[in-house]
Amino acid sequence: MHDETIAIHGGYTPDGTRAVAVPIYQTVAHDFIDAAHAGAVLDLETPGFHYNRLNNPTLDVLEQRICALEGGTAALVVASGMAAVSYAILTVASAGSNFVVAPQLYGATFTYFAHVLPTLGIEARFAVDDRAESIAPLIDENTRAVFCETIGNPAGNIVDLEAVAAVAHAAGVPLIVDNTVATPLMLKPFEHGADVVVHSLTKFVGGHGTTLGGAIVDGGRSRGPTIRTASRCSTSPSRPSTMSFSPATFLTGRSPCGPEPLSCATAAPLSPPSTPSCSCKASRRWPCGSSATRPTPERWPTTWPPIPGWPG
Repeated sequence: MHDETIAIHGGYTPDGTRAVAVPIYQTVAHDFIDAAHAGAVLDLETPGFHYNRLNNPTLDVLEQRICALEGGTAALVVASGMAAVSYAILTVASAGSNFVVAPQLYGATFTYFAHVLPTLGIEARFAVDDRAESIAPLIDENTRAVFCETIGNPAGNIVDLEAVAAVAHAAGVPLIVDNTVATPLMLKPFEHGADVVVHSLTKFVGGHGTTLGGAIVDGGRSRGPTIRTASRCSTSPSRPSTMSFSPATFLTGRSPCGPEPLSCATAAPLSPPSTPSCSCKASRRWPCGSSATRPTPERWPTTWPPIPGWPG
């Protein structure tokens, strides 16, 4: 199928109304067939929609369409391109870690990397230029990703993705690329070694200057590297864990408490990204692959510690 066809029709199957345009589902929630169906949807055992902060039928079509255009495994759309950049970095990095950046960046991305992320204890290491040999020396044991724009905005530089991907993968970290300027109609970064692609849909994908949006696409490189990530379950930022970079790793957001790989993955390419098949319920592990058990009401504290400066 041609990209032009996917851009117009991808991810959408008309319902009984046979409407050609994708409907706007302006609802907050969706009902369930019965209690069993509700449990299955909420436990991510079966695809379905429930609360629109998490998933929405209209956005699901957009996610599948962007994912198909990029050739990824799953996609997630968010409120803006900066939200997509933030999601991508915060999924792999935490306090005490760093990521390496090609310096030709969109202005707001530079501001976020240089001034906002340091307040969270995350260091952005800016290479002197976008060449792989300039990026490689900045990677160390605390590096969690390499980030670049496929075509710099507004610099217009074109990054050698295959060379940069080789450097990142040799160090065991993912290559996250912003493909906003090129768009998947001109360049498909997954074909050149990228692991995660982000977009500001506001610009060339939207094209009309009327709508804000962002997207994150996971390449699902199950044959790819074992990605170093800061442990989400440790109070020490220096204690690393490993994450198998399998389909929808970014989009499920589940990391293990220890070195074992994730157990979550999407059931098939282009399946709704927010409804992965997962073995969490059977093992009662929460999050997936961790040694922690799912919280239940009887385990919730009856009293909470005082918050400094909060009245009462």
